[in-house]
Amino acid sequence: MERLCVIFGGASCEHDISIITGMQLAKSLESKYKLEKIYLGLDNKFYLATDVKDIQFFENKSKIKLKQIVLFDGAIYMKNIFFKKYCDIVSVINCCHGGVGENGDLHSFFAINNIRSTESDSLSSHIAMDKSLAKTLLKDIVPTIRGIKIDKDNYAGAIEDVKKKLANELIAKPNSLGSSIGVRAVDKTNFIQQLDAILSMDDSALIEERIVNKIEYNQACILDNGKLILSAIEQPISREKFLSFDEKYIIPNKVKGTDRILPAKIGKALKNQIDSYTKKIYKALNMHGIVRIDYIYDIDKKILYFNEINTIPGSMAFYLFEPVGIDYITLIEKLIANIALEKRYSYFDSGVLSKKLH
Repeated sequence: MERLCVIFGGASCEHDISIITGMQLAKSLESKYKLEKIYLGLDNKFYLATDVKDIQFFENKSKIKLKQIVLFDGAIYMKNIFFKKYCDIVSVINCCHGGVGENGDLHSFFAINNIRSTESDSLSSHIAMDKSLAKTLLKDIVPTIRGIKIDKDNYAGAIEDVKKKLANELIAKPNSLGSSIGVRAVDKTNFIQQLDAILSMDDSALIEERIVNKIEYNQACILDNGKLILSAIEQPISREKFLSFDEKYIIPNKVKGTDRILPAKIGKALKNQIDSYTKKIYKALNMHGIVRIDYIYDIDKKILYFNEINTIPGSMAFYLFEPVGIDYITLIEKLIANIALEKRYSYFDSGVLSKKLH
């Protein structure tokens, strides 16, 4: 019997956030669909978690005991002495934030194994995950903040470039992580310490000029029957110099509405500009599924900058669609109904082997 699957977890700094997204989504769908839950462990192996009902089950990673499974050729197989088919898979909703789940690797795996999944394809996902690459490719479409990518190969020279070419107020961030993990406001006197910390958790870092007098805006979108549906625009509220991981997920007892203004109170011209940029970015990178795009608005220069793309946003950004009349279940049903068909590659006999071997 074919099943709809929800997959979450993965070897990523956002592992726990992914569990929340996946379990939340599964709970909302299990009364309407024949559903299987798949946990992608910190070892990047697949485990069947369908019977798990409580998120707290995943709190102590050393005590997690689940049956390991194998995904192959459109089906789930139980791993025993022999592999026994458990069920066929009609499609997978990917809730894995960061790591192989969001950088396109998992999508490639699914495609090879004839499993349809909800996120953007591997190329689009990889570009979006690489902040520096995304900004390089999009700089002619939307303004981007000046920055320098640093890794172990260009370390010394790039540090000198930061000192010579960028303004004093800076933001240091991992180039390929999300949820504001590792992000710090720094300046030219102290950025190296944070840079080294970032390079211990990611292969590369991005040092950017910090917009001091700014407002952040986020907008999500989804492709539905060939039409791009835009969410409401939110203004995250931060008490720090940037929206930190702690503010997003850790600080307890946040009063509803104090962490964001939704919809954002902005003029028609700026709203139209955000709408326009979101459409252009989504189309330019050939994205699919639910995507959230984050912006920074420079109040002094009155310039809207593209900041980053989230191809698998937290909680599937459902709260951004509610103000435009799309509830959570409707949003996920649109996501399922619009899973992209994989590109098929054809073969023709060129005769090369017969000519070379005879």
